[in-house]
Order: sequence, then C-alpha cells, then structure tokens
Amino acid sequence: MNLHRCFSGAAAIAVLASCGSAGEALTFKAPAGYTSVMSLGPFMQMWRGPNQGVLMLMAMPTEIDLDKAVSSSDVRDAEIQKKATIRICGGGQQAVYVSMIGERDVLGSPAPGSNAEKRQIDFLATNANGKTYMAMYMRPLGTPQDPAAEGAIHEICPK
Repeated sequence: MNLHRCFSGAAAIAVLASCGSAGEALTFKAPAGYTSVMSLGPFMQMWRGPNQGVLMLMAMPTEIDLDKAVSSSDVRDAEIQKKATIRICGGGQQAVYVSMIGERDVLGSPAPGSNAEKRQIDFLATNANGKTYMAMYMRPLGTPQDPAAEGAIHEICPK
C-alpha cells in the first residue's frame, strides 16, 4: 500500500469537508426530523428522514443546461411521471422539476446496485449564483409524501 497516496486522499477529504456546504448560499434547509448522513464539502449533502425518506442537495461548480442536469441525475429505469419548467423563489427563478419512479441504491448499500429498490423521486434543478443546484427527495414507492421535504427541494433560492 502506498502510504503517501493514503495521506493525500485523507488530506483531500479533509480539505473538502472544511470548504462549507452545498447549500450555504441558498435558502435550502432540510426539514425537522431529517439528519445529515453525508457531506462532501461544497458539492453535496445528504439527509435521512422519516419513512426512509432521503434528501440530497448537489452544487455543480458552474452553470449547466438544466435539461442536462436532469439527465445526469443517475436514476436507473426511470419512468418520468411529470416534467415541467417552473418558477421558484417567488417567481424570480426558473427551474426544471421532474417527478419519476426509478431505482436508487439504498443509503449504506455495500456496492452500487446491490440493494436497489423502486423509489418515488422528485427532482429539481436550477441555476443560481453561477452554479447549477440539484435537489432530490426520494422515498420508497408507496410510502406517503412528506410535504416538508417536498417543499424543501423548491427552496433552492439565493440568500
């Protein structure tokens, strides 16, 4: 094992972890009952909530086409139920909203694809502050929607 490579990787993770959060320049806030389970510096945060609900917020370092953001959401066997261009943040900001059913790995699975299940996924992408932000609310198919989590993904507005 290359000890230098291990220390370099650990140093990179420590630097990313100290770089703030994906949502620090936004009004986005995980609702009560959701606890942070992962943060990758200023790029991604994930929370777990009631009824196996999961919230995820990602920040791309530059603005990208919102339709490309939707297609890069990495959902296997996605069946899109609704896709619309909407206005958020009091009508001042354009976003793309997608509601779909697809397979996502369950948080904490040992390997991708090893524990995938059908999930209801509500996804929103918008450009703000020179970045593209993507927010997802996922829950096992058939579980009731958490209105607070659904509302949270619509609050990716600049502070």
